[in-house]
Amino acid sequence: MTGWRIPAPWRRAAVILVLSSAAAALPVVAWSAPSDEKATIDQRLERAQERAQAARSRESVLTGEVEEYTGRIRTLEARLAPLRARSQRLEAELAEVRERLEALTRRLEVERARLAEATEVLARRRELLSRRLVDLYVRGEPDPILVLVQSGSLTEAIETTDLIEAIADRDGDLARSVALYADQTRRSRDAIAEVRAEVVVSEARARDAAAEAAEAKAGLEKEEAGVRKLLAGRSALLDTVRGDRKTIEAEARGLQERSAALAAKIRAAQGLPPAPSGTVATGAPSSAGLVWPVGGPITSGFGPRWGRMHEGIDISGASGTPIAAAAAGTVIVAGWSGGYGNLVVIDHGNGISTAYAHNSSIAVSVGQSVGQGTVVSGMGTTGHSTGVHLHFEVRVNGAAVNPLGYL
Repeated sequence: MTGWRIPAPWRRAAVILVLSSAAAALPVVAWSAPSDEKATIDQRLERAQERAQAARSRESVLTGEVEEYTGRIRTLEARLAPLRARSQRLEAELAEVRERLEALTRRLEVERARLAEATEVLARRRELLSRRLVDLYVRGEPDPILVLVQSGSLTEAIETTDLIEAIADRDGDLARSVALYADQTRRSRDAIAEVRAEVVVSEARARDAAAEAAEAKAGLEKEEAGVRKLLAGRSALLDTVRGDRKTIEAEARGLQERSAALAAKIRAAQGLPPAPSGTVATGAPSSAGLVWPVGGPITSGFGPRWGRMHEGIDISGASGTPIAAAAAGTVIVAGWSGGYGNLVVIDHGNGISTAYAHNSSIAVSVGQSVGQGTVVSGMGTTGHSTGVHLHFEVRVNGAAVNPLGYL
């Protein structure tokens, strides 16, 4: 028994059907491969974004710690300054007191020398006077008449009497001089004793203060050394984290570029026109009246991204590239705004506003009126950003809409 065979017309129809199905499936296969690769790259990009954000957070913490330790060092230096000044002041005071003591000691030595000399002269004079008094006593009290008779001359008698009186006067002057020197020496000795007592007190006070200052200074300097060690460690770690963050951001930028290239490839496979790269801000306004704020490739579009909504488009470029107002309006935000970094928001009226995020600099202020094409900022990577680019948003009555519909 021969087997049942499919009729030829049916066989031809089946072959045509299979070939048609295969042909129809080819574009799907060609599109799905880049799509899968893009999904993988986007996942890697999301992880790189998370790592970059973690590195930025760690960098922020370390920067805060570095600033804190630097502040503590400044505080310790401020506390050390008066201790050092006090030690210097006490040392100067002690030096002054010692200088006074040396001056008084030199003065005392002079007074003692004068006293010794006067005492010696007085002793000789007293000895001479004693001899003369003994001689006068033995011979009796001198009588001018007797002297006159013995000498035969009135003049000689008078001169002899005057000599005796002169000797007595000189002895009295010398005695008064010795008493004066003795009194001056005593006063000098008393002054020196007072200064010495002052020196003892000053030295004790200076030693105590110096010891106290030295102890406090040693404690503060030890604390400062510890803080400086911590500062050095945190600074080194901060440098490492900054290096890691830059490496991760560079990796994220590479992944972002690959993702954009694959997106363009997918759009081409789907038969869609390329995504607009943007024109210069001085280009012709769109039907909505807006111009592109900056020229450059769109690296991320509007819509869901990495598990959350991306409420604008990202346009890449060089750091500091001028960003222009998409339309005339009034600046309502100009400053730091969390993940947006340096943010500018312009109200154009009729419920429409535009936002310009991650700027490296801001050239306008709140309340300022700007014309279409006015430079409002410089492109940067502040806030939560994987690289230098402009995050551009269009909002209608506060709700984010796809900017491409207005450009």
